[in-house]
Amino acid sequence: MWMFKARPLLILFLGFLLLTPAVSRAEETIEEAATLNLQAYAPARIVITYSYTQNFSVSDVSTLGRPEYKIISGPTSIEFKTAHTDTFTFTVEIKYPAILGQSIQIAVFSAGNPPEGIQINVKTSTVKLRFTLTITEEPSYPSAQDVAEQVVRQVANELTLFKQDTKQIIDVQNRNLETQWILVLINLAINSSLLVTLTMWKRREKEEG
Repeated sequence: MWMFKARPLLILFLGFLLLTPAVSRAEETIEEAATLNLQAYAPARIVITYSYTQNFSVSDVSTLGRPEYKIISGPTSIEFKTAHTDTFTFTVEIKYPAILGQSIQIAVFSAGNPPEGIQINVKTSTVKLRFTLTITEEPSYPSAQDVAEQVVRQVANELTLFKQDTKQIIDVQNRNLETQWILVLINLAINSSLLVTLTMWKRREKEEG
């Protein structure tokens, strides 16, 4: 029976392990399989570590596109790595001459983040692990300095707009004030002319009378 243990994944998603045991009585061997759905950021690596055996393989490798990947396999570990974004599927098969109890360790490396570990306890002679690995680009977030610079730029722009608006208001007010003074002077000139005309008319009446 499989047992699954994993630390909380911040950037990795581990799909539900689908356990499908099968028994072959003729050969007196036990085969157990599991399906793992993983997500990681590029570049990514998966390292599977197991007890020593000379009978191991990686098969059924497929992708949605044609990215490059590399597989390094040995008697105690298998490594799958890629620097490309895509969805990869592959099957790892590990065989032993007799039933063996062990803990299979799976380390998932995602971009520059610390690896996430998965432990699977098994007691079997044949183990099949079917992987679906989705690789995406790591999202980028602005640093504290970038945020501070953006705030400073925004405040500077708002101050510039405020200064321009204030200048326009003052210019309008100044133009209105000039217009008012012109009207006052025109009115004063008209009144003065009328007063002079009226004074001269009164004086002429006195002289004629």
